[in-house]
Amino acid sequence: MDRNPLPSVYAITDRTLSGVPDHAAIAERLFRVGVRLVQLREKELPDRDFLSAADRAVAAARPYGARVVVNDRPDVAALAGAGVHLGREDLPPDAARPLLAPGTLLGVSTHDEAAAAEAFRSDAPDYVAFGPVFTSGTKTLREARGLEALTRVAAGKNRPLVAIGGIRPENLRFVFEAGADSAAMVGALMEGGRLEENARRALDEARRGRLRGRIYLVGFMGSGKTVVGRRVAERLQVPFVDIDEEVERTSGLTVRALFEAAGEEEFRRREGVFLQGTESIPVAVVATGGGAFVRPENREHLRRLGTTVFLDPPFATIRQRLAGKTDRPLFRNAEQAEVLFREREPFYKMAARRVELTGEESVEEASDAVLAAVEDDRSSELQINP
Repeated sequence: MDRNPLPSVYAITDRTLSGVPDHAAIAERLFRVGVRLVQLREKELPDRDFLSAADRAVAAARPYGARVVVNDRPDVAALAGAGVHLGREDLPPDAARPLLAPGTLLGVSTHDEAAAAEAFRSDAPDYVAFGPVFTSGTKTLREARGLEALTRVAAGKNRPLVAIGGIRPENLRFVFEAGADSAAMVGALMEGGRLEENARRALDEARRGRLRGRIYLVGFMGSGKTVVGRRVAERLQVPFVDIDEEVERTSGLTVRALFEAAGEEEFRRREGVFLQGTESIPVAVVATGGGAFVRPENREHLRRLGTTVFLDPPFATIRQRLAGKTDRPLFRNAEQAEVLFREREPFYKMAARRVELTGEESVEEASDAVLAAVEDDRSSELQINP
């Protein structure tokens, strides 16, 4: 392919199914949990109201680096600065392209193999959608094309292929195995108004099948690496490794006791051995020690093995979490801790991704941010027509 793949989950809004009357509110809730591409589908709202919703959805997408696409309406898309998704009876893609802002997506729907092949021959669309792959609960007029047809279409693709129609978390794996780059989902995300719960389930299912390598959480003690890392590993159903815990387990000493008995250099040596040992685990989430990423040899090793993520809550939150802790070997009070944090912070910022936290998030919300950051890091920017 000459274009990079789309995000694995492509959400399509439905105000009725979700019970949420505002497209922008739906989109923002989805962005918060990690969805990065949302299509606004609307047949009933007055144009003025739909344009307002599109404007607000585009604004909500910006902080997340997400994309918004408007279904069927290149005029609304152009005014809102969104992309557009076109059906067979809509404006031809070649005619719609000049209307759109630079950097916005244009996609087309196809419902048979010949139409898909024709769409791939055109230069106008950034992606081609094909389906329904399965029987759809939201569009029932077309016969399901099936996975075999999707596989044949995928064999001839030269840009991202979006599977659509009846796709749910339980059949996502088969869609990707057939060659789709992204899966458009409506009912599975909107039903019951449980947007966050539904989206997490779909995103995690997609990630499990596509994640390669390791996720290394770096940051100061008290930043949440262990508790958030465990939850990320649970969601991905992969092993979790806490380097400090491994050093303590194998030495029979706490980190502080090891520092006192053998010195910091011996601790760092053992820490480095365990970091290198994670290479033997194909996919894992690893919580590193607070000083591990300061060492250049560790930084280089972790960058080679996976994605490094800096967990960055405010120091006031860290200070509160460390209050009363007596097992830290390198400081005795909050003032010393802050000095050490400021010394290490420039090294933490060398991580591939930075997850800025407020300290008020739940563990689930923090894990959303980590998973989205990792997915964003491993997916290049969408290659689109200028």
